[in-house]
Amino acid sequence: MPVSDEREDVLLLDVPSTGDYLSVLPTATAAVATRLGFSLDEIEDLRAAVNAAVALLIPAAKQETGRSRPLRRKTGGEPLRCRLEVGSETLQIVLSRPKGAPLPDAGAYQWQVLRALTDEVESEVENATTTIRIRQQRPATEADTDTERHQIH
Repeated sequence: MPVSDEREDVLLLDVPSTGDYLSVLPTATAAVATRLGFSLDEIEDLRAAVNAAVALLIPAAKQETGRSRPLRRKTGGEPLRCRLEVGSETLQIVLSRPKGAPLPDAGAYQWQVLRALTDEVESEVENATTTIRIRQQRPATEADTDTERHQIH
């Protein structure tokens, strides 16, 4: 579903499902959010939200002791897909992976982080693909303010 009928800029990233490459996703998100005029706090919130979504999609690898290793993710043959969609009013981040282990329940810590840091978050499993969709309202820019100020009412 496109974010906007007026405008849609899209950045597509497929990264291997390993910790070394997964850090590219919050960095790319931060770069796009910077270009869109998000504040530093909003950018850090989006980075944290993307990290939380990745943690939901790719469970942490277990050590031999049975404890999880937060910076190491289970490796899989399929890449994690990220789609950053820039609409006229919304930035949408869509992360997906081939269906694997079910997502944690809605009360899991990562879901709480996602709901606290973003305007809207939803998940779905369709055609053997698990997707988490994050939507964040874009900040008003100076150009938007100038346009509103000069409109004839």
